[in-house]
Amino acid sequence: MTQLVVYSFVGSQWAGVVHLTLAQKGFIKGQDYEVKEVDLGQADNFAPEYLKVNPNGTVPSLTSPSLPAPISDSVDILRYLDSLRGGNRLVPENADTRAKGQRIVDLVHSSQVDTNVIFFNARSVDELDAKKGNWHKQFLDARQQRLEQEHQADPAHPFYGPKMKENGQVQSKYQSSIGHGDEEFFTKSHELHRQFAAGMETLESLLVLPFAAGDAISEADFHVIPWLSHAMVAANSDPKNIQDFSAMEKELQKSATGFKIGPRTRQWWATVAKEPSFQQVFPHLH
Repeated sequence: MTQLVVYSFVGSQWAGVVHLTLAQKGFIKGQDYEVKEVDLGQADNFAPEYLKVNPNGTVPSLTSPSLPAPISDSVDILRYLDSLRGGNRLVPENADTRAKGQRIVDLVHSSQVDTNVIFFNARSVDELDAKKGNWHKQFLDARQQRLEQEHQADPAHPFYGPKMKENGQVQSKYQSSIGHGDEEFFTKSHELHRQFAAGMETLESLLVLPFAAGDAISEADFHVIPWLSHAMVAANSDPKNIQDFSAMEKELQKSATGFKIGPRTRQWWATVAKEPSFQQVFPHLH
């Protein structure tokens, strides 16, 4: 009988953490867990029913009859799943190794390297127009419409008002013709891309090798993998060419002149890509 329920979406980078962990620890879909898709494209993560599972309206989440409440953070879900199965632990027992890994986990979850910067921020009229004509506008519009709909139905709900304002800050740039405010948006977007490139350089300095935090694969690897895959997709990389960083370098070089993916990052990526869990969950970038 299935005990665990994983709330997931293929376009969610942090859901990748959970799926990598399930694969690595030998959990079997349909036997040990089931997956409930939460369509982020339709903003189903903002549905009142889902907010009862995850008050932050984010994916992933995990529920189980043995848990007193759902777990709604990828870091906590990985650690919970790791505790359920023996074998090689993903949370390092050595304090120094664990601390090194935690610094990497904190980095990729920080606002400095938020992949939404690459997905939705634009640095020029041409870049913004290109995103307006692609799925980006539809995605932001669907979110805003769903938030407005749910806010109208339940004005007192503490989630919808602030989230509607947050989403609207970027979504509004996709609605109007170019004006003075867009120049400020372009300037800010350049700065955010430079910060992202600097975060990549920080990652380069933190990676221990052969794996992120040391000699064995650990939780740090399973947070960096989906984050970096998602960033590569945002930069229009070929999803099938997993080892090709050229599109991401080109994207960041528009703001950070001379930026290159470092040799340690490249070596680490080539190493983790050989892992069966990686190949199962990431047969292509997503």
